[in-house]
Amino acid sequence: MRGTHINDITGMQMRPIAMTLGTDQDIDDVVAYVGSLNGRGKHSGVKGDIKKGKSAYAVCATCHGANGQGNEALNAPKIAGLPDWYVERQLNNFKRGIRGVHPKDIYGQQMRPMAIALLNDEAVRDMTVYVATLKSRSISKPVTVASSSKAVTNVQAPVSEPLYAPCASCHGSEGEGNQKLGAPRLAGQHAWYIERQLRNWRDGIRGTHSEDLYGIQMRPMAMTLVKDSDLKKVVSFIATLRGKPSKSILQGNGDSGKTSYATCIACHGLEGEGNKLLNAPKIAGLQDWYIARQLHSFKKGVRGSHEKDVYGMQMRPMAMALADDDTINNVALYVSTFKEKAQPAISQTAKISTAESASVSVTSSTENGKNLYGVCASCHGPDGGGNKALNAPRISGQKAWYVARQLANFKSGIRGSHEKDIYGQQMRPMSMTLANDQMIADVSDYVSTLKSPASSPTIKGDAAAGKAAYAICASCHGANGEGNKALNAPAIAGQNDWYIVRQLYNFKNGIRGADPKDTYGQQMRPMAMTLPNDAAINNIAAYISTLK
Repeated sequence: MRGTHINDITGMQMRPIAMTLGTDQDIDDVVAYVGSLNGRGKHSGVKGDIKKGKSAYAVCATCHGANGQGNEALNAPKIAGLPDWYVERQLNNFKRGIRGVHPKDIYGQQMRPMAIALLNDEAVRDMTVYVATLKSRSISKPVTVASSSKAVTNVQAPVSEPLYAPCASCHGSEGEGNQKLGAPRLAGQHAWYIERQLRNWRDGIRGTHSEDLYGIQMRPMAMTLVKDSDLKKVVSFIATLRGKPSKSILQGNGDSGKTSYATCIACHGLEGEGNKLLNAPKIAGLQDWYIARQLHSFKKGVRGSHEKDVYGMQMRPMAMALADDDTINNVALYVSTFKEKAQPAISQTAKISTAESASVSVTSSTENGKNLYGVCASCHGPDGGGNKALNAPRISGQKAWYVARQLANFKSGIRGSHEKDIYGQQMRPMSMTLANDQMIADVSDYVSTLKSPASSPTIKGDAAAGKAAYAICASCHGANGEGNKALNAPAIAGQNDWYIVRQLYNFKNGIRGADPKDTYGQQMRPMAMTLPNDAAINNIAAYISTLK
């Protein structure tokens, strides 16, 4: 685990020495003898700013102690008394990935992002020279280390659940969180969500992206919960915590954030209460800086890009729709104003989850499809009328065979996997919750029964010119846009004109219809390419909106 990296010269030198210790008893004997030694290390005279190092060390004190005495419960070694040249070398090794990258080096992985936070060689030296001043003391009493602004307490209040003790060092004894350590508030969060995230970290679904510093730090912590029983025990204990939300620190426009949040309401709720049925966590009570960080991570693909992170993939395109840092800050600031409330009760009809419904005995596929459609309704509407604010098209009036094909395409990645298909990416994980073909068929059958008014026109175009161009489309989609199953052409009459524009654009630009398995999409793509410009696309959409 150590001493295998090609640039870890001294580690490679140490490894064969360790290999001469043939048994665990040999190791224990050497350890016992080393514990009796009193030799003092000599400093080499690393140059740096002690005051800056002291301020930066406030983060390290959480695990290593205010006086560098270490903490076995947190797997943090004693660093007081170490030679400065050794401290500097190890910090650089962690920072550069020479140490702490082996998949089994759990505690090295935990240390690495801490070192990465030291932005340059100067910061490493500052930290080194401060650590060189530390004198180990007894840890029987609470200790503090002064930062540049105020004292930072290292010792948390006693925690009754031993498995949570390591978590408390960052998240707080009452789960209140700590901005300085990048640790969000846990108190008040739903147990099902915390359990899912711990599993994701443990299984490498989260915390493996090179830019996810805090995720990398969190992953080895979750990996210590080897047994599911231990993981559940921690989750249950967190549910008892009552740490209060911290005050907002971001600067922004809450009113503007409220407008942007309108899209989020469908899943997270009007006041951020969350919705288990939609796999949307509670966000009321979270710190604004943490919300902003996660939105940035989703937007950049630091989070939500792992193929097994179904719900992260669902969240990512939502974050990508936020134009810039100011927009993200505004949303985060607005969310921070929410007052925590109990999760609303779920109706009996909606209680059947997608995972459970595969085994539920129902009298007809349509009845089961109605239960499954509860998730879809949050965007597409109870009557399938769609919602432009959520970029969800009208699906009422569509034939079951076409709905089933598109759901299957989303699920298999034929649709929704192109990097520019933002809304397809949002739809794909929703389809992945449908575990088998029967569930897809049930939802599709139910959708085919929905009735909603035809969409009102929103696109300005020349309907007369669009009618002339539509002559080609009519051969497959029908003179009145009724569709034709024999030609694999869906019904388009009554569809939102803005959605038609987007799909024609996607076909034309290879965002849709480029997958070799998308046979019918490939058929549609060259048709869209005959439309020379945006005006021609708008004209056809304007005409289609007149079809009944």
